[in-house]
Amino acid sequence: MLPTPRIYAVWPSVVPADETCQMTIAPTEKAFLLKENEEYRLTIVHVDSDEADYYHCSSHVHLTVTAHGGVLRFSYVFPDEQEHLIILENSEKKLADLVVYSLKADLYGLLPLKGDLHSHSFRSDGQLDPSALAGHYREQGYDFQALTDHNRYYPGGEIDETYEGVHTGLTRVYGEEVHAPPSIVHIVHVGGKSSVADLYVHHREAYDREVEQYRQKIPADLPEKYRERYALAMWATDKIHEAGGLAIFPHPFWRPGASKMHNVCSEFARILLKSGMFDAYELVGGMGQVGNNESVAMWNDLRAEGLRLPVVGSSDVHGLEKSNEFPHLFTICFAQEKTNDAIIDAVRNGSCVAVEATGEEYGRHYRCYGSLRLVAYAQFLLKYYFPNLTRICQGEGAAMRAYAMGEADKALIELQAAQSESYMQRFFGRKEAILPSEAVLAFEEKWRAAQLDGPLTKGGTVDAPPVTRQI
Repeated sequence: MLPTPRIYAVWPSVVPADETCQMTIAPTEKAFLLKENEEYRLTIVHVDSDEADYYHCSSHVHLTVTAHGGVLRFSYVFPDEQEHLIILENSEKKLADLVVYSLKADLYGLLPLKGDLHSHSFRSDGQLDPSALAGHYREQGYDFQALTDHNRYYPGGEIDETYEGVHTGLTRVYGEEVHAPPSIVHIVHVGGKSSVADLYVHHREAYDREVEQYRQKIPADLPEKYRERYALAMWATDKIHEAGGLAIFPHPFWRPGASKMHNVCSEFARILLKSGMFDAYELVGGMGQVGNNESVAMWNDLRAEGLRLPVVGSSDVHGLEKSNEFPHLFTICFAQEKTNDAIIDAVRNGSCVAVEATGEEYGRHYRCYGSLRLVAYAQFLLKYYFPNLTRICQGEGAAMRAYAMGEADKALIELQAAQSESYMQRFFGRKEAILPSEAVLAFEEKWRAAQLDGPLTKGGTVDAPPVTRQI
């Protein structure tokens, strides 16, 4: 989703709660540089503050700040973990609404990452080249992608080889979709350093011997009709864990057959989710809206029964043309860094939110699932951070696909990756705001003087004097 362009920005936009923060309000376009030595009014609204009368708020804070170098700089302590609205005004009118989010230290130290933990390429039943698919993900502002082709771990290696020696902004999370034969239960394996599918594809006799041992571990009270598939799921999840990966239970309400029966019936899905063998639940995915609704309902029932299992959103993408899943279903995780291991740790620890987007590009709404704390923060990011990141990443994703075909140089990718990295660091306060240079200030001073020397018309700057005539 492309954001509505904003002519002012506040840096950083995410700050540590209850600490003195150095803030900068700067224009995003030269024509709106703030006037030198002019005073501007800031009204700061703490969105989750307690008010006895919301029509006559007592908690609003008013500041007067003088502009220098085209920007406003001020210090402020943002209380508690919440969203804060900053209303910017000059002597005549409101110029902008700006938003800041303050976080407690534990969450402030983590990096929000948007990604997909379930996708397919032409190497199994998808429609796109693995390396090109990675470019499409980056073009949509994704920070990470797991390529999880059916019974195939190796296609991810194509992505690594294609972009070897190139610094892209996209992290590849290792993955595959495991179908322990002859079970029809699918299990998404992400993060592990070796393939589980290879064990039954290339070493079937050893696999059969191991599965026989798992048949002896089946719980005695399990219904007979589920016993074989349960044993195979135990084998698969154990092997995933041995590889260092996460076992994700995907799409229980997927209807693959001609009769549109569920891949896994609701009773068996509940048994598997409560078994303790899975690390996360693909809450929303490639099941269609009806299937996703049923999945969320089952999750709510299981939570009421005491189940605590991290949830993720995944597209299960196979093709991009007329896709209802990509880029509308994804996961936001809060990780120490943008690496395979850190992303896996974040999901394992439940530091993630499953996201389901609805509506058209310029009227998009998001349903987020997870803890209230993470969902509240994710909603802020989905409105103020990720859309702008997507705008920056579009060129990088296109350059990645061109590079994969030998049509572009790696420098084109890396320059754009550096731009997205700079934006991220400034947004989250890891880097100082970029201030207008002397050249930019001089340029605008020259053209602002030319404007003021010309006829008075409508369509002047934000700070133009009242119009008395129009040519």
